[in-house]
Amino acid sequence: MDCREKRDKPRVGNIIFIGLPGSGKTVISQEAARALGMPWHDADREIEASEGMSVSEIFAAKGEPYFREAETRCLERLTGLSGVVIAAGGGAVLKNAELIGRGATVVYVTRPVEEILKTLEPGTRPLLSEPGKLYELYESRRGIYESLADITLNNGAGIQDAVQKALNELRRGAAAAYTKERCLMKLLVVNGPNLNLLGTREPDVYGHGSYSELTGLIAAHASENNIGADVVQYNGEGDLIDAIQGAAGRYDGLIINPGALTHYSYAVHDALKAVPIDAVEVHISNISAREEFRNRSVTAPACIGQISGLGFYGYVAAMDYFIKRDV
Repeated sequence: MDCREKRDKPRVGNIIFIGLPGSGKTVISQEAARALGMPWHDADREIEASEGMSVSEIFAAKGEPYFREAETRCLERLTGLSGVVIAAGGGAVLKNAELIGRGATVVYVTRPVEEILKTLEPGTRPLLSEPGKLYELYESRRGIYESLADITLNNGAGIQDAVQKALNELRRGAAAAYTKERCLMKLLVVNGPNLNLLGTREPDVYGHGSYSELTGLIAAHASENNIGADVVQYNGEGDLIDAIQGAAGRYDGLIINPGALTHYSYAVHDALKAVPIDAVEVHISNISAREEFRNRSVTAPACIGQISGLGFYGYVAAMDYFIKRDV
């Protein structure tokens, strides 16, 4: 996957606003949608249109369970759309948390309960007829709101201020998500036994650079090239195999230095063959110029190539192969 091929393609995703009744999420979401040029949907309004009565009337005539079922059907339809802004009802998170959080940017609009109570119109909120009820709703729902939120927006300084904050956060979040989810190549670097001792173990063979310096070099090169690189090190053969198997579907390429397992671990060889990910084998020292038992790699045949004897730069060269091979 070449990151540069993806940069000009738009990211299509939904934005869902959640929060207490009266928090301002409906107006804020509508204004944000207008500024972003995205279609806007209000779940409560669409339920009212389909039922031919207001939310309060639905609660009074058919009860809350009926309304929640209608709400789920509405959200299933709306979240099936692409590139829309949705204002969800205050209680929508109760039965639809998974639906709301799936593949959408979720904006949680907060506002002090005291301020909401000052502006609520009597009779318009079916669950708020009793004094103190809004406080109960806040306490019971706050944890769900917070767990779903990608962005938490404090509506305390007026609607226009909140709208501008929402736009800033959404644009920043969209750029980050675009890089992470749509553009980012991800590599897994797996290091085997004793590589954690770099810098102190036979420096005449492996150099004086520490393991932390190696991971820092990899991280810096990944950042410079706008890719992701996770680095792990294990002394156990089973742990190494688990890491290789776990890379399937999560990474675009694998860079492996199996350490001494290079020379005898057919289990690591089989794991590399089993996962549908290209791997490059890397060795800091020139294994062909060392002891006879190190001359042969049983794991290299399961890789697309081997880089040996270039020190830490071997890892950089392997990363560059994945970065540039599809250019």
